[in-house]
Amino acid sequence: METLQSYKIDTILEEYDQKILHYDYSSLPDGLLFGKLGLLLYFLSHYQIKKDEQYLGKVIAILEEVFENANLQKEGNVYALPVLSKGLTGLGVILDLLKKAELIEDDFDEQIADIGEILFSQSIKMLHENNYTFFDGPIGNLYYFNTVKNEQYSSGLIDLLYEECMSQPIPFENKLNDSFADGINLGFNYGYLSIVNNLLSLPVIPEKAKHIINSCIQFIISNFDIHEIENAKIYKPYNYTGTADVLKPFHNNRLCWCNSDLSFSYLLYKASEALQNDQYKMLAHEIGMETTKRRVMANTGIELVHYCHGTSGLVQLYHEVYQRDRQQPYKDSERFWTQKSLEILENELDHPFTEQDSSLIFGKTGALLALNDKIDKTNYLKFLL
Repeated sequence: METLQSYKIDTILEEYDQKILHYDYSSLPDGLLFGKLGLLLYFLSHYQIKKDEQYLGKVIAILEEVFENANLQKEGNVYALPVLSKGLTGLGVILDLLKKAELIEDDFDEQIADIGEILFSQSIKMLHENNYTFFDGPIGNLYYFNTVKNEQYSSGLIDLLYEECMSQPIPFENKLNDSFADGINLGFNYGYLSIVNNLLSLPVIPEKAKHIINSCIQFIISNFDIHEIENAKIYKPYNYTGTADVLKPFHNNRLCWCNSDLSFSYLLYKASEALQNDQYKMLAHEIGMETTKRRVMANTGIELVHYCHGTSGLVQLYHEVYQRDRQQPYKDSERFWTQKSLEILENELDHPFTEQDSSLIFGKTGALLALNDKIDKTNYLKFLL
């Protein structure tokens, strides 16, 4: 069964690879999550596997075009936004990968330093504006500073997060005029899980960061709103609004990378390792195992292959939790969602590759990376883990 599934994965991945190689990306925006830099990441990962010069050619061509658009100050160029999704942070992530792969020279060092300075000053501004988001805010920049080991800027952001944590009864409330993100958001993109996940990635976790991590986790645990759908418990909502005395939960019953019990379980496993906390591991196991019962639309909301809120993100998360807790239901769930991913991709093989497909999180590109066992996800999809 494993051999047949692997053969099918390889066949489908190869067919989509040819689609992407021949895709005209000229009209795409430049950013990482929705544009050219996302395709560059795809081509770079495949060049590292196959050592085929056509992939490297795509990498070079895209990088040159992104820099040209920035120099010409074209609308939507990456220097226009200090964020991971569409802007400068995404470029910084790519340059770091290229440098580590020894595909760019040290003459980029000055540019990388300039990127860091811009991102830090803009991150301070965003935090003061009550923006605690990952893809489009300062927490994505904290990820970048951790990745490039810029301790000065990481520490600066941690100090501001700590001040917020100590001064507010419920810290980190987004106020962005965004109905989904605003409030006390408990997801990997918009709120608490994002903050905790990126503090856990610090090479050495200082006491201030530990305080923030534990405060966020304890808030989530203390405010579970448990309900049952189709014989499976769902523990946490995606968001709370209100005051410390009266909190209103908002649910969507989705099982996904971005905002679900599974992503919280994964984070608890990571926190238990980093902080040597057995209680977090026990709760991670309880919640994670409960998610393995969720396979129907009513308690998953799964229709698509997308990484953010589709089948491929579940494949990656179940793979990650299985590495930390070798429970057969986790492996079974990884196989189940892999099969669902293959069914979706196979059914759409005859469709043309579109701009939507090129998105790392809302399209097929990220899904194809997640399903490819030959790709080191801890390198190329590190920002999603």
